[in-house]
Amino acid sequence: MEIRIAKAKRHELEALLSDSLPQASGPTAPRRVYVGRPSPLGNPWPLGRDGSREQVIARYRRWLWQQLQQADSPQRQALEELLEQARRQPLVLLCWCHPLACHAQVIRSALLWMAAQQGTSSRP
Repeated sequence: MEIRIAKAKRHELEALLSDSLPQASGPTAPRRVYVGRPSPLGNPWPLGRDGSREQVIARYRRWLWQQLQQADSPQRQALEELLEQARRQPLVLLCWCHPLACHAQVIRSALLWMAAQQGTSSRP
């Protein structure tokens, strides 16, 4: 299972959100998924207004853990869908912050943790 993070690009994001960007197919073609705002996995605490980069990421990490504990939360459902996709083909999480520290790293860690809990092998 391969999960990477990449920088979102405006033209790609617009196409992804409108479903007009064809996703590469096949078991080795990466599935690109936007995880920023306004997606269910977007960080609800903006950098600057709600704290430093480290503070909003730490706040997101705590919040996402709480969401994982609720079986019916939109965030848990989104993570479960991403995990299923990652089992079928490489997954690329898209966020505006990359390569800086960002909440996509928290999402990746959560997915790898979920895979380990379910006994799915993973690689960095």
